[in-house]
Amino acid sequence: FANGSLMPAALIDSIGRRVEGGGEVFATLRARLDRAYDQIEARLGDAPYLAGEAFTAADIMAVFPLTTMRVFAPRDLAGHPNIGAYLARIGGRPAFQRAMAKADPGFQPPLT
Repeated sequence: FANGSLMPAALIDSIGRRVEGGGEVFATLRARLDRAYDQIEARLGDAPYLAGEAFTAADIMAVFPLTTMRVFAPRDLAGHPNIGAYLARIGGRPAFQRAMAKADPGFQPPLT
């Protein structure tokens, strides 16, 4: 889901913001990102992590499009409180903090 649906939709959104107008085609393609966020929001209303009760590779794969990608294509999470709480859980994980310190020192991914 992260690489096949969420990330491509986030990239289309990023490109659509840079293309003058974009028209109906971009609007249709960008609506996929809205649906992806809605699906994630619904899932995280049922479980603390994407695959259920435990943190898994599914969460690792989804973190970039839900955080760092939003630097390139800003997205307000106000309408997605479950995603916001999820990102707070992810950001609070010591392993996430260590990985970010090694991979991109000084960068603060948007976790809200």
